[in-house]
Amino acid sequence: MFKTESYLKLKKISDITNSTKDIKKNSVFFAIKGSNTDGNKYINEAIEKGAKIIISNNKKELNKINNNKIIKIFSDDIRKFYSDECSRINNYPSKKVKICGITGTNGKTSIATLLRYIWGIKNSGLIGTIENSYGHHKTKSNLTTPDTLQLNKLISKMSKSKIDEIFLEVSSHALEQKRVSSIHFDTAIFTNITQDHLDYHKTMNNYFLSKQLLFDYYLKRSIKKRKYAIINIDDKYGKRILENKIKGIKYFSYSIKDSNADFFLKETIKKNIYNELYIKNNKNIFLLKTKMFGTYNFQNILASFAYSMIWKKPYYETFERIKKFKGAIGRLEPVTLNKLKIFIDYAHTPDALEKSLKAIICEYINHKIILVFGCGGNRDIGKRSKMGSIAEKYSDFIILTNDNPRYEMPTKIIGDIKKGIKSKDKVITIMNREKAIISGLKKLNNKSVILIAGKGHEDYQEINGEKMSFSDHNVVKKFYRK
Repeated sequence: MFKTESYLKLKKISDITNSTKDIKKNSVFFAIKGSNTDGNKYINEAIEKGAKIIISNNKKELNKINNNKIIKIFSDDIRKFYSDECSRINNYPSKKVKICGITGTNGKTSIATLLRYIWGIKNSGLIGTIENSYGHHKTKSNLTTPDTLQLNKLISKMSKSKIDEIFLEVSSHALEQKRVSSIHFDTAIFTNITQDHLDYHKTMNNYFLSKQLLFDYYLKRSIKKRKYAIINIDDKYGKRILENKIKGIKYFSYSIKDSNADFFLKETIKKNIYNELYIKNNKNIFLLKTKMFGTYNFQNILASFAYSMIWKKPYYETFERIKKFKGAIGRLEPVTLNKLKIFIDYAHTPDALEKSLKAIICEYINHKIILVFGCGGNRDIGKRSKMGSIAEKYSDFIILTNDNPRYEMPTKIIGDIKKGIKSKDKVITIMNREKAIISGLKKLNNKSVILIAGKGHEDYQEINGEKMSFSDHNVVKKFYRK
């Protein structure tokens, strides 16, 4: 009754999709059940639009198809099948280029952006949260890790453009949903795990196990001859990865606390506009200079430096690139206007918010901190009160506002945040995000710092399912132009 999975390969079929929006005449439709919708509900629509082959892991839905001209294929691991086919029709692109996968709650974008800067914009590519770019090509990103088909197409384009290195941000969703099942990694970097996405993973252990897949499953299965894992051992979950080493993978650790790490940040010294980082690797001490500040930024530099040394990038080139690097967009990004201290940051988890606030406190001693932030709707509710507590502990004045409320009531989100704030006299609520930012900017003086957190690089606000144009950067610049 059903054709086997090898049918597509035998017939050399190449027009495949898991979205009815992309259906063409005689194409293949993978009916995949996702978190929000079930592709099986759209089988009839796919057939009406011209699909001739339907693939599903639901025999009941396949049996409902009465059209004898439609070829039906059952797959008990449809996500892996889809991923493998996406790779096949693009001629297995990940086999032809060096790929570094970066996973963790925080730091993925900063490390990927810095690595691409170190290894050269012309010769490397980046696939991640902010953008997908290589050479002079750049497109905005919708997901941290793209859909499998788009991902393989991107890698194929980069390979054909003679790109040497690809730095790929790998989300926990992508790992669990097998979006990278067909990708052959050379290197995997682990940054950290802190509370996030528990609306999806339910528990921290489940969240960790999804991240661990990058090492214990995907890197392990890679056909690449040299395979490296670079692990942050300041994080307890990083230590768990190291406790379960996989044969065939060479592991390297980095740390700002443990002197036994392969790459250890021995000392930091502030000199003028630079922070000097002294990094111990084996018996060698390397000096790096950076304009960035904050412990977590130093950890990101450590990971990037470790990768560059392992893959034999000349030290002097790495030194010069790190010295010039100003940071990723929306990652504790300074907005230089009228010599005022304004920072825009993507921090949307308790850990990220705490690290950003601590970094500012250490950098700007005896300054008052003004914080503008909110939390996203229809996401992990448990982190909201924690972020409220952190905001109260590390800032002097808090303005609560909308982030991306999505389909949730904004007042409910703000109420959840306030549960973590005991001192009500240091917090106000302004639901309109633009007005909230302007209110914070009006309070700013030469002895204060403002952190606008939560959205970072994003240029939209999602309210009731509608994405409306909005940018924290534009609000700040518009205010000072006036």
